[in-house]
Amino acid sequence: MAKDRKHHFVPVCYLNRFKQDDGHIHCYSKKRNNEYACGVDAVCELPYFYKITQESWWSTFEIEKDFFCSNVESPLGPMITNIEQSIKSSLANDSSIAKIILNEETRRSIASMIFIQFYRTPRFKNYYEGKKLIRQGISSVTHDFTKEEILDPVLVHALSTYLNPHMLKKVVSYLVGGQWVFRYSDEKVFLTSDNPVVWIPLKGPQPERFTIGNIDESKCFLYYPITPNIVLEIFDKDTKGLPSDFDNLIIRADSERIAGLNLNTIINADDIVILQDKDINSYNIEVKLKII
Repeated sequence: MAKDRKHHFVPVCYLNRFKQDDGHIHCYSKKRNNEYACGVDAVCELPYFYKITQESWWSTFEIEKDFFCSNVESPLGPMITNIEQSIKSSLANDSSIAKIILNEETRRSIASMIFIQFYRTPRFKNYYEGKKLIRQGISSVTHDFTKEEILDPVLVHALSTYLNPHMLKKVVSYLVGGQWVFRYSDEKVFLTSDNPVVWIPLKGPQPERFTIGNIDESKCFLYYPITPNIVLEIFDKDTKGLPSDFDNLIIRADSERIAGLNLNTIINADDIVILQDKDINSYNIEVKLKII
């Protein structure tokens, strides 16, 4: 079926939040340098991107249909709705700053979604292309293995990153232990892209693209546009100059912060940027994003 060939590496339930009033997504392609409108089904997807071809006890579409549908698509939509409702109720009196109540379980759930989104994209799959895994007792979030040579690029990518339980535990623990700030705007101003999670290392020169490896191997500042109105920023807990109570905050984003976040989202995209304003030139503002 044609429907089965489209595998989204950014969830449809997430992309739906960035639709225009006419139901379309407004995109800018960095590679083609053009803007266009399309349906959600036609953006951030590749044919059979998660199709498993190696003969094993994995079914052909197990990652696409079972893992992502059950573990990502189903909980992500309600999670975003709950965050939206909590933020709006916390800022009910037009205040510019407020606290949001997030227990550790909720933080772990959000951090897990960020972890999966960070690693599931073509950027990381391309990195693992041509590599193989040969391990005794290899395990994943969904399977345990005896000794087996794994050559399938989909499995190598998955087992090296988003289905690797050791990696999941390390990265999620690192993110949960950071300082969380939700930037909010009453207007739909925030962009997203084909690489929604933006990671900026705090040590050394900032790379043009993500460094391949564990997020927690480098002290970092990370942000994730949740909706066109909300961006979650996660600061390393040891970031210099960070106030001790700078956690679980909601802050109304000013124009400089919005411009800085959007510019870095554009830079971080491999190709597709999902716009709010229908003119990419309106975002070409020379502004340095201040971490603090």
